[in-house]
Amino acid sequence: MIKVLPIKKVEDIERIKDKYREKKLYYDLLLFLLTINTGVNTATLFNLKVNQLKNKKYITVKKGITYNVNDEISALIKIVCKGKNPTDFVFAKQIKNNVSRYSYYTNFKDICAELNIYNASVDSWRRTFGYYHYLAYKDLFFLQWYFNQNTAEQALNFIDIHEPMSAGFREGLNF
Repeated sequence: MIKVLPIKKVEDIERIKDKYREKKLYYDLLLFLLTINTGVNTATLFNLKVNQLKNKKYITVKKGITYNVNDEISALIKIVCKGKNPTDFVFAKQIKNNVSRYSYYTNFKDICAELNIYNASVDSWRRTFGYYHYLAYKDLFFLQWYFNQNTAEQALNFIDIHEPMSAGFREGLNF
């Protein structure tokens, strides 16, 4: 079985975003950006309604945490929510009221294949959030709680970080 990994290169993230734009897959791009910027799982995002996103600078989706909506995401929200009622689901395709989750997954898989990005799937999106959050803040306890991991090692393994646990967390104690 192939291990799913976070997308560790910013260049790869940019290439994926460009490919989504080139193919005019704005729903998919919005879902991708919301997930890698918040770490919220796609199942939760599929339940978002237009009034939860449209004209908002911040959104609250999971565990009472508020997330900043950057300019790129805000512009995509305007495109995706144009002409929709406030109570409509954001990610409902126009064909049906139901979301075809499979199309999001296959579109991402196809884009990764075109860009020669391996070991990536939709599951990589949350891991990517965790990876960059860890690099920026080294807040392993938050990630352990956020991803519902039982141990710090599980959280590090989830985001594909391999570093010794004992050294980094014992530094700084100097009474």
